[in-house]
Amino acid sequence: MELRSLHYFSAVAELGSISRAADALHLTQPSLSRQLAALERELGHELFIRSPKGAELTRAGRGLHSHLKVLFAEVDRIPEVLRTASESRELLRVGLPPGVPHEWLASVVREAREVIPHADISLHEASSDEQRVMLREGRLEVGLLHLAPPEYASERVLTQRIGVAVPPDSPLSSQRSVRFADLAGLRVMAHADGEVAGEGTRLREASRAAGVTPDWIFRKFSQHSELIAMSSRVDAALMTRPSAGRNMPSWRWVEVKEVDAEGHALTVETWAATAGSHPFVHEFIELLRTEGRRFHA
Repeated sequence: MELRSLHYFSAVAELGSISRAADALHLTQPSLSRQLAALERELGHELFIRSPKGAELTRAGRGLHSHLKVLFAEVDRIPEVLRTASESRELLRVGLPPGVPHEWLASVVREAREVIPHADISLHEASSDEQRVMLREGRLEVGLLHLAPPEYASERVLTQRIGVAVPPDSPLSSQRSVRFADLAGLRVMAHADGEVAGEGTRLREASRAAGVTPDWIFRKFSQHSELIAMSSRVDAALMTRPSAGRNMPSWRWVEVKEVDAEGHALTVETWAATAGSHPFVHEFIELLRTEGRRFHA
């Protein structure tokens, strides 16, 4: 089985059409069709249901497509693995979720170069849910998750307070802190649950406990968050201070003085989870904890 044939299959799966995939791959349609037919014969499974409207994956095709995402990710790592191995170093792959302060992890990486010089830290952006899958598939040595995963050993390495980012002309921008009562009647944007696990649920419960029901908008936070907030007429965005500085640079961050339904301060926690063994995992997690205490101080 050739890797090239699998790439051809993946292109058709993603584009949903043999003709569109042939154009993207600079092949003729008959040539690509022959390659796919040969792959199906070799695997002993029909991978596509072909029709005038395109090519739809069969169950076997969906399974192969999902598996190839892992395979291609590992293939892409080959130059990095070879470079690291040739220098007698160990590659330590670490997940990087939304909401993690760059300054904290940058200081950890700098310290790691001194404390564990034979390790190369390779960072991979992924949500908490995605990292749990990557840990299970062996694509990460350390996952940084916003919820302690029951299936892996994990340690809390960072705690951040939640606040609100508000426009400069907001009445809340002059306050030193706010409560949920201050958000009554406002349109409030917060992390979607897929980004920071459970945050949406916790915020809704905390606001209900305070007797307040904001007009919630849950979104993925990114470099476009300020534009999204403006277009959606958002009055405030619940997030950590580093996220506000990175994603809402012209807005002012104000700490939320509130507790959740269980009486705990509203925070975003980051947990380091590991699966399997790696010679430098424990040293790296200790650096995460140490720098986490310094960052929070």
